[in-house]
Amino acid sequence: MPDKMWRVVDLLDWTVGYFQQNGIPNPRLDAEVLLGHLLEKSRLQLYLHFEMPVFQEHLTPFRELIKKRIAHTPVSYLTNHKEFMSLDFYVDERVLIPRPETEQLVETILMTETGDFQRLLELGTGSGVIATSLAVQQPEWEIVATDISESALAVARKNAETHACAAQIEFLSGDLFEPIEAINTNGDTRFDWIVCNPPYIKNTERAALSPDVRDYEPEVALFAGDDGLAVIRRLIAEAPKYLTPGGKLILEIGAAQADTVRTLLDAESAYCTYELLEDYAGKERVVLASIS
Repeated sequence: MPDKMWRVVDLLDWTVGYFQQNGIPNPRLDAEVLLGHLLEKSRLQLYLHFEMPVFQEHLTPFRELIKKRIAHTPVSYLTNHKEFMSLDFYVDERVLIPRPETEQLVETILMTETGDFQRLLELGTGSGVIATSLAVQQPEWEIVATDISESALAVARKNAETHACAAQIEFLSGDLFEPIEAINTNGDTRFDWIVCNPPYIKNTERAALSPDVRDYEPEVALFAGDDGLAVIRRLIAEAPKYLTPGGKLILEIGAAQADTVRTLLDAESAYCTYELLEDYAGKERVVLASIS
């Protein structure tokens, strides 16, 4: 980035070109988000202030952000922000970056459930976006959220506090149902809903992933054995023990896993009904299963 008097428009144009040269997938969007983050302006505000000069106090940190983006550090880790269900969430390298398609889990729960009070368990909460979004939408619900990573739980608690629902969510540390089993001394801890966005990528698919994902996001939140189903198998097998009569399990799966997941569900007699819901691309990505 040569020394000169930079305007917003000049800086964006130069950055877009530099990102294009280095194979960054969304050069214009990334340039706008990063510069807007530093200048504390929305993308629209950047366009309304195209002629505004950008001085050294912002140029220096912007150069550092560009270097990190060229090294494929995800934009959300550089800004520490990600929108989910129209809410702003803090994210960093301790947690998976929330994907827009995961919003379908929250939307399906909210569209399906008509009762005033529900007990909901989220497994592998990560940044806490699912649990927190549901708590914001349904303040009368009782929510428990678990994660195997203590550092991820710290991020989830931070997000719950930001959205003023920390008192509504009990965060527990452990692998899937283990922390529930630890408090389930009488065997009567049951939930109306169990929700999970599990890891479902095959170990053999690691090399094919974008470096943004492979090199930066937590492995424990991405990979699930040689077939990508290690965690999903456990969820399907173990969830009925923790569901109330008529309770529901909802989880996200990989785009090519629907047929195998059907076989797993058919093998579990506890489920009386199930359906696989399509995402906006027409792929069966969400499992909704009920016990009798």
